[in-house]
Amino acid sequence: MNQIYRKSPFWSLTGPFLGYLGIQFAVQFIAQSVLEMPYLVRAYAEIIRSGRDTVPSMQEIWNSYIQALEPAFEAIARYQVEIVTLSALATIILTGILFARDRKLEQKARIMLPERAPISKYWSVVVFGIAGCIAATCLMAMIQLAFYDEQYQQTAQITYSAGFLMQIIGLGVVIPVAEELMFRGILYKRFRERQGFWYSALWSSLLFSFMHSNTTQMIYTFLLGVLLAYLYEKFGSFRAPVVLHILLNTGSVVFTELGVFGWLAGSPVRMAGAVISGAFLCSVMFVLIQRMPVRIKTQQNTDDDRTDMFS
Repeated sequence: MNQIYRKSPFWSLTGPFLGYLGIQFAVQFIAQSVLEMPYLVRAYAEIIRSGRDTVPSMQEIWNSYIQALEPAFEAIARYQVEIVTLSALATIILTGILFARDRKLEQKARIMLPERAPISKYWSVVVFGIAGCIAATCLMAMIQLAFYDEQYQQTAQITYSAGFLMQIIGLGVVIPVAEELMFRGILYKRFRERQGFWYSALWSSLLFSFMHSNTTQMIYTFLLGVLLAYLYEKFGSFRAPVVLHILLNTGSVVFTELGVFGWLAGSPVRMAGAVISGAFLCSVMFVLIQRMPVRIKTQQNTDDDRTDMFS
């Protein structure tokens, strides 16, 4: 636990989370309204033209608007990745400021934190991310979890309908950074001020999983959230969960674009081999990470460290 005094521990957690949700909702609402506006204007003009001789009923007006919004809904679905990316970018303004303030508060309170792991240790995170991406995707396909989750199918279809570059920028980089700032950088670290690792990791991961709209993603992101919190704890740096999250998301986009998952799905033997070998590599990397010594910063080092986004 990192004992930091806050006037209201409840609102120190609830406030940022509600702000995060509010920003996302506002940006998505505005973006969707901008896409809908031309279709609504066109429907209104059509009603005016058709109503010169007779006054249209409310039901006719409503039907005209519904008919006009059908292509608008298609446009919203087509640009869903862009909309979600824009809303994630907007949240980084809030979470980035809070993250920097929290790190300064830790320095001011002279909290003794784990020493950051050297960059040379991050190769294990890279291998974990690549192997974990392949193993997790293949495992879900083998147990047909995604097949029985209609919402997951719809989400995947919308997600991979965006352009490849947009997927890399949005799904691969922007969204992972935004989510890590909120759920590990803010919520996990603030839970950790008064609670142990497991309490903090489980609650922050539960909130993280609730941000996803289907059962498949909720289970996956809950387990992933616990792992990301553990990496934050072991490496003593925000870089570790960000690197793994980016690798998992980017790997999924790249391997899908290259047809790797399609090739693996063509043979049960290849699928099983990918799951087993990926799980084995992840297990080896986890053991190596687990054995990493955690050193506590000396008071002098704590005072000299600079606060940055990836501390």
